[in-house]
Amino acid sequence: MNTQLKTQPTVFVIFGGTGDLNARKLAPALYNLYLEGWLPEHFAFIGTGRTKLTDEAFRERMLNDINEFSRSGKVTDEQWQGFEPNIYYQAADVQDAKTYKDFGKKIKALEADWKTPANVLYYLAVAPNFFPIIAENLAKAGLTEDTERTRIIIEKPFGHDLESAKELNALLGRIFEEKQIYRIDHYLGKETVQNIMAFRFANAIMEPLWNREHIEHVQISVTENLGVGERTGYYDGSGALRDMIQNHLLQLLCIVAMEPPVRFSAEEVRNRKVDVLRAMRRFTPESVREQAVRGQYASGWIEGQQVPGYR
Repeated sequence: MNTQLKTQPTVFVIFGGTGDLNARKLAPALYNLYLEGWLPEHFAFIGTGRTKLTDEAFRERMLNDINEFSRSGKVTDEQWQGFEPNIYYQAADVQDAKTYKDFGKKIKALEADWKTPANVLYYLAVAPNFFPIIAENLAKAGLTEDTERTRIIIEKPFGHDLESAKELNALLGRIFEEKQIYRIDHYLGKETVQNIMAFRFANAIMEPLWNREHIEHVQISVTENLGVGERTGYYDGSGALRDMIQNHLLQLLCIVAMEPPVRFSAEEVRNRKVDVLRAMRRFTPESVREQAVRGQYASGWIEGQQVPGYR
């Protein structure tokens, strides 16, 4: 249990609250933060999606997800009784600006109950085409004005291509201050990924050997036992290349190949990663056809269960 000074009340608004990312990553992570004492005394978790659900139904879904995916194991009744009352659900059409007023009303009601202003985090666990729509509607509803207490968290993929990524960055910059924007690749939160830096730079045996004179080649493998599942709609819009290669695997490549940073600050580590990208040989359309092999989810069996193919 954390004994440090707790932060002020915090509201987590999860766009895509009924989606796969929330089920597998966000809900279990927030629950584990609660168990370990890192959440403030007053907090709220507001899930939102197109599906019409009651608070009770959403809480039941989250309980099932946490039981399945949390690293802390199955939830006990005592633990759940402390966490469950802080979970809420609000059905919403993210393209309808009027629905965002309801988020504001809910946040105001919580702040009135807590008798103090709250930090508010908007987590966009939705398809990337909704990022600009949600950001603009949050601004129209006046939910982005408190630059000290409001944050927006953008999941990958950040844009559809370079031009759309630049446009999204410019849009966010017009609505938010840079300190309010968090561009997240949740893959970097994996324990194995986080350990690579320590393995490289704090290991007296490996550090002097981690260079081209002693390493013949590097192979990065992502072996999943998860099929396409219910992610067909997401893959139709993004595809596996944008889902895995240009974010997760590219980050791993940078961590493996980067030079030692002067200090382990976010900016310094980012700069060393950028150095790797600038040094890489770029693929041409012709070289992609010759040097890349692509596949697709096919129907079959995973752990004794039959799964459908992507097409």
